[in-house]
Amino acid sequence: MWKLLPLLVLPALLIARSGPLPGRRAALLWLTDAPTRPLEPRVSVKEADVHRPYVRPRLERPSIPVPLRELARLEDAGDRAGIAASYLLHGDPRQALAHLAQAPDSRDRDNDHAVAVFLLEHPDDALAELDALLERAPRHPQALWNRALVLREMGLHLLAASVFDEVAALKERGWSQEAQEQATFLRQGVREREDGWRRTQAALAALASDVGAPISLEDARRHPGTARKQFYEAMRIAPTSTRVLALLPLAEYLDQVHGGTALAAYVRRVAARDFQKRAPLAAEYVRYVQRRGEQSADFLQRLRASGEDDLLLGALLLPPGGRGTTEELEALARRWNDPWVQVLVQDELARQDDLAGAYWRANQRLQGALELCREHQLRPRCAELLYKMSHRATASNRLAEAESTARASWREAQTVGEWELESQALRALAQAARYQFRVASSRAYLLEYLARAPDACGVKNYVHRNLAALEMMRLRPLAAREALDRAQACGASVGLVGAWTLADLARLDPRASDAEQVRGEVARSRADRETPGRRVLTTLIEARLELVRDRAAGNALLRRTIAEAEPLLRTDADARDARAVAFQTMAVSAGQAGAFAEVPDMVAEQLGVRRPGRCALVAAMEAERTVVVALGRSGEVLGHHDATRKEPLGEDLSGLVPAPLLALLRACPQVEVLAAPPLDSRAGLLPPEMAWSYRVGATPAPAAAPGTTAPPLHVMVANVETPSQLGLARLSSWETTPVPIGRSLELAGAQATPTRVLEAMAQATDIEFHAHGVVDRSLSEAPVIALAPEYDGRYALTAEALRQVRLKGSPVVLLGACSAARVPPLIHQTSSLPQAFIGSGARAVFAATVDIPDSAGRFFQGVRERIHEGAAPAVALRAERLRWLREERGAPWVTRVLLYE
Repeated sequence: MWKLLPLLVLPALLIARSGPLPGRRAALLWLTDAPTRPLEPRVSVKEADVHRPYVRPRLERPSIPVPLRELARLEDAGDRAGIAASYLLHGDPRQALAHLAQAPDSRDRDNDHAVAVFLLEHPDDALAELDALLERAPRHPQALWNRALVLREMGLHLLAASVFDEVAALKERGWSQEAQEQATFLRQGVREREDGWRRTQAALAALASDVGAPISLEDARRHPGTARKQFYEAMRIAPTSTRVLALLPLAEYLDQVHGGTALAAYVRRVAARDFQKRAPLAAEYVRYVQRRGEQSADFLQRLRASGEDDLLLGALLLPPGGRGTTEELEALARRWNDPWVQVLVQDELARQDDLAGAYWRANQRLQGALELCREHQLRPRCAELLYKMSHRATASNRLAEAESTARASWREAQTVGEWELESQALRALAQAARYQFRVASSRAYLLEYLARAPDACGVKNYVHRNLAALEMMRLRPLAAREALDRAQACGASVGLVGAWTLADLARLDPRASDAEQVRGEVARSRADRETPGRRVLTTLIEARLELVRDRAAGNALLRRTIAEAEPLLRTDADARDARAVAFQTMAVSAGQAGAFAEVPDMVAEQLGVRRPGRCALVAAMEAERTVVVALGRSGEVLGHHDATRKEPLGEDLSGLVPAPLLALLRACPQVEVLAAPPLDSRAGLLPPEMAWSYRVGATPAPAAAPGTTAPPLHVMVANVETPSQLGLARLSSWETTPVPIGRSLELAGAQATPTRVLEAMAQATDIEFHAHGVVDRSLSEAPVIALAPEYDGRYALTAEALRQVRLKGSPVVLLGACSAARVPPLIHQTSSLPQAFIGSGARAVFAATVDIPDSAGRFFQGVRERIHEGAAPAVALRAERLRWLREERGAPWVTRVLLYE
């Protein structure tokens, strides 16, 4: 949410209205009298959208004072959009946003809002706004121009060039010519890099397949990373000692670039081998590579007996890998004493760890390999490792890490000119954005990837099947179907991503061929070597397809999905997500069948809570479908199923529960809500005049013995010194009134470590956190609270750690971070911090879904006082919420405070 500054127009009303002549007034407002324009983006006010050349300043240009007299005249005319445009041109986008918030809705207003957001360096948000505008008005000239600029600044030069082409086609004076020049310049830069890489790649790749290929040090100088990768294969296929020695100058040059003498020593060692024995093995190795490692057991055994370690390692690492044990591969790497080889081995062992479900060990291996890679400046290998680490982080829902490592991979690849690795990084960026529900950015990365290889069938298939998944996120089945058709025009297989989309389309836009295609994808995936969690996903996809035909058979497969996931829940994010979706699918399918009485049992089982008997609301959703069930004061059941939604659910769930169900619940003194994720992290499910709370699952902590009530103790965690690599700002405490009774303890700065916080909380009766929540599935199945690091670097307060302690004071817990209750929209959260606090003995947990002001301390203090006076937490929250809505200005945020019990 963009924070609005005070409007600075009103002071100008006090200034005399006499001023310059009209022409000069326009020049003051829009800066049109300068030979160059002050702003590269285009604003929508016609008088200001005058083409002149733009010259990028060498240094940051200071903002130009705005003409307050002229703004006052616009104020008199009620022209908020004009005022905002002038602020943009004068270099003050924050003031522009403040005025745009009060301007009437229009496409021009949306364009200028996107410009302000872009100037504030939020290109992803600006792109989303411009894409939405252009869906409604595809030829809006200013929005097209600005979209091209945003894409260019994101580094997506080919996609930006194509949008500049659209601007050029509008034939606007000045703008069209500049757009064409921009498009030509952007394409030329990209194509020069690509052509140079491809020429060098072809020359160096020949070393790995042709024993007579010339050895060019000039090509190696341009791309030493690619040269080193091919050097090892050139050594393996060399049929004579003479050919091996011919590679010595290349080895010495690469040693000079990367440091050490490993490659030159390798050449001399192999040149001294008996080639009457080695040459036949080298020739067979070439055939083995061509067969991609098929029928390998006998050949591998002979290599082990031969002592030709480099041939053996090359064969063991050939895709799909998995032929060597950890001990054998690490022993071979030690014998070589070559950092490049050591990185390759750790990469392969991390892949094997993933397949075995040892994700933590795989993480450690890749991190260690990256450190070794950077130490020896093996930059292409570093770029590839970062790409793989991004992919793994995405799979674990560590989405901020996934994006940062993908971006680092992209920068590294661009720096060394590795075109193919750049493309891989674009794929990783697209996936990290997709799982953060940043559809516009994900689509842009995918389309840039496609523009780099528009005729490659594999690329087209990958891009369009992922575009189909993005369209399904937006609940646009016809567009998803069109994208899948394009994917399958370049290969029938669309992978698990495509199979998931097809299972949805079998319900929303069915074709007779869908079932066969999904089953084919599931069979192919099961035949491949997949991680345990992805194998569970195949069962889930099969179940979701079967539900369309036969609910009983589909439910049986969903139960099988849940059973397969259970042993993996502690370690595998895919398994946790599969279990959550299986329960949600069963619940909404029961609603579709009118079996509303079954829904409470399913959702209660998913959440790990008892089934409520009365005064409860139960809710679940999947894609476009939602089911809500109300249990009245006498236990009567009333349900509602909806499959008509055309847009994804927003952060506010107001209106999701229909009036008849609300009427049934109004007779209840308070309502417990059982909501399957992601509904349990959003406000508005029930109206503010009702007392209600989310019921979360946990095993209750043992009750305190009679007469052992803990004395009042208020624990506050604020101003935490989190690890610098997280990039998190310190959060101070609110302006609260003093705690009425008991002692108070504050943990701040470097003292607020997980260990100290857990110790302090054990006796607390009130706990207040002003700290950031972070999603990292490698640390916890739930979001974690980022605290100060321990001596060993551990910084996260996890749900798992909370479950190991007993909160003896039955505290009321306040998670006071900005938007503490908000979680990424695509995470099928199967555990939560509120759940962990409740399980450890907390009485109630409060959190908000929006940024809240410092004055919130008074609000929560009022809630606490009501609870201490004996009110139930839900009743206390309702009473204080209604009081603030009556008496306080700017307090709608109180409706976004959630309560978990």
